[in-house]
Amino acid sequence: MSVSRHNRRPARAFTLLEAMISMTLIGLLTAAVLSSFVFTLRGEQSLANYNTMNGDARELLERFSRDSKCALDVTNATSTSVTMMIPYDTDPTHATSVTYEYNAGDGSVTRETGGVETVLATGVSNTFAFTYLNILNATTTSLAEIKQIQLSLRMVRTVTSAATSQYVISAQYTLRSKPVAH
Repeated sequence: MSVSRHNRRPARAFTLLEAMISMTLIGLLTAAVLSSFVFTLRGEQSLANYNTMNGDARELLERFSRDSKCALDVTNATSTSVTMMIPYDTDPTHATSVTYEYNAGDGSVTRETGGVETVLATGVSNTFAFTYLNILNATTTSLAEIKQIQLSLRMVRTVTSAATSQYVISAQYTLRSKPVAH
């Protein structure tokens, strides 16, 4: 049995319109997948920033807590720096100077003792401040009256030129070993 020439259909190809529509759909699908991928990467970077800021803040607060609780005296107190006298090797007759300082230029908080400076936090914004309180929990500027120190800071990290990660903290510490004047 032979098939006549007239019954055969010619091979069908895509028309220009069909090709344009399919290319547009493929382009839209690719754009959606890529934007989802970029969004996921930004989220992961933001999470990594939070983890870094949390670690930096924890280290800063733990060190400051340890030092302030045993501080025998405060020898310098500004809004961005505090110097305390800390007993050396649990011997209150021998004390060493410990300075915590905020550097607005590079956004870092450092701890300096014995000529050795350690960076405890980076990415700290200009909202950093030490506030000094007396035994009645009132703000004071007198070194002799300081019994509590409040540390407030805001850390910021960026992802693709946008500040997407922020960590704000404020903690108040009592200088247990420091005698106060009334």
